[in-house]
Amino acid sequence: MNVIVQSKTLVVTEAIRNFARHQVERLTRRDHKISRVTVFLENVSKKRNDLHAATAKILVDLPGKNVVVQERSQNLYDAIGQAARAAAQQVNRMKKRKLAYLSTWKKH
Repeated sequence: MNVIVQSKTLVVTEAIRNFARHQVERLTRRDHKISRVTVFLENVSKKRNDLHAATAKILVDLPGKNVVVQERSQNLYDAIGQAARAAAQQVNRMKKRKLAYLSTWKKH
């Protein structure tokens, strides 16, 4: 699985890159057919305590369909974690639907 971490508005440090890769690793437990995961980061703070200052958008490339999840938080690390959890849930939901469809197809 290829993990790409990029940002327009901030410099992606090695710590942020490692954290994003570690959070995205939970997707490989769900589905081994993931070819690429792209994490887009944005940190725009208009006010000091802006609750939606950090944005993390995760794009998961699966065969046949892509999963896109975007989460906002006050902290960039929280946004990455929330987006990774949401992406894992989406991938798991897609896998369950596909297995349910295949099991009903084999019965007929």
